[in-house]
Amino acid sequence: MSVHHPAPLRAVTPLVLEALDRHDEAGPLVVGIDGRSGAGKTALALDLVARLHAEPGLSGDAVAVLALEDAYRGWTGLAVGLGAVASGVLEPLSHGEPGRVRRYDWHADRLGALVQVPPAGTPLPRLLVVEGCGAGSAICAPFVHVLIWLEAPEPVRRERALARDGGTWPHLWEVWAAQERALLEARDARGAADVVVET
Repeated sequence: MSVHHPAPLRAVTPLVLEALDRHDEAGPLVVGIDGRSGAGKTALALDLVARLHAEPGLSGDAVAVLALEDAYRGWTGLAVGLGAVASGVLEPLSHGEPGRVRRYDWHADRLGALVQVPPAGTPLPRLLVVEGCGAGSAICAPFVHVLIWLEAPEPVRRERALARDGGTWPHLWEVWAAQERALLEARDARGAADVVVET
């Protein structure tokens, strides 16, 4: 059952720590932070990681973050990017092995450097926060242990998203929104979430 809570960290942090205490799989506990564009996913992820780093045994490399926007394949490549993350990062991690995905260079409009999770020479994290549109999508869902959905009215989300990116893509808002809707039609991530946070 989803829980609505006005104070995100009071709802989210204990939920994640409880799940981590129960987690006994080979790979890290995966926390997905999903929501439509402009809902506040990145801000919540940063706040959550800061709180987790203050917990015993979760400092340094014990907690990692994967921003899905680094893997999206441009303005029309949301689903393709999610597929690359699921097969290249989340599935290997679930078996206790490092994952890899190509970062997308939004300025050059092409694939960029290979990103390894965790970075070479570091141990697997105990906990991985995956934040971005589609973290709770059907293709990622088998690998996500805790799902947080962020909710905000469309005008608020649009204003936030365009302000964040310098107002450079209002003509692409609907292109992106259509891809978000397609993901939600395939799997209702909001309905499947462990907690729904109003932002």
